[in-house]
Amino acid sequence: MLWGVSGPIFLLDYVAGVAGALAIALSVRALVGWRTRGEPLSAVDLAYLTDRAGLACQVGVAALRRAGVVHLGELATLSVDGPPPSGSAPLVRALHAALRRPQTWAAVLADPGVARALRRLVGRLVRDGWLLTPGQRRRLALGTLPLFAVAAVGVTRLVDSAVEGRTAGGPASVVGLLLCCLATVLGGWWLCEVPETGAAARRLLRRHRRTYAELAPQRRPAWSERGTEDLLTAMAVFGPRPLLAVDPRFAELVGVDPERTRPREYAKTAR
Repeated sequence: MLWGVSGPIFLLDYVAGVAGALAIALSVRALVGWRTRGEPLSAVDLAYLTDRAGLACQVGVAALRRAGVVHLGELATLSVDGPPPSGSAPLVRALHAALRRPQTWAAVLADPGVARALRRLVGRLVRDGWLLTPGQRRRLALGTLPLFAVAAVGVTRLVDSAVEGRTAGGPASVVGLLLCCLATVLGGWWLCEVPETGAAARRLLRRHRRTYAELAPQRRPAWSERGTEDLLTAMAVFGPRPLLAVDPRFAELVGVDPERTRPREYAKTAR
């Protein structure tokens, strides 16, 4: 008997410790960034929370396109003809300003005015609590430490058993402890991937995906019967693929990848 505890009893204690450490990690993840302030989010804001700057710019330029302002030119260029829609978001106005002369989409994304608008957008989302500050992200990472501490105790028992030549329990207990240690480390490693969005933002995105489930690309909505607001919301929540169904040539010019089925952050909002 190693450490004065039998193998089965230690395994039960280990599982209880893992459960407690996991509860701490998940509680920290659920509480950090759960409060927000400011005005309701626009489609551009939602797009940034879903898939960062690229999707936000695609939603912004899609708003201009649906307003009849953006036109396709030669050599894969875009240009504007007319003012932006009234009440447009700052990023949409910056995209409009960048397209006052014909530009490729890559040049638009590199425009200093667009970069400034994106920085202001990020600053506002951080200030209002939708995006996490560096300090909040550190707290999320630290919340996983109890899991690694419990795993370290289990590994130490296995090492002591091998070094001292003393049994840590029957074969079933040893194998069970080894597998539990491995699962604990993998779970801690998975939780160490800290999201940029706060708990409130992830909760909002999940709610929007349920509310607007009929707009999901896999449902193949009839966009001829839908308005601009529905299209922009679908892009902001589910990624840019709806634009391919509405305006495929324009979608390809603004970098929509038909092979990409979902935004890179899509699955992470469930954590």
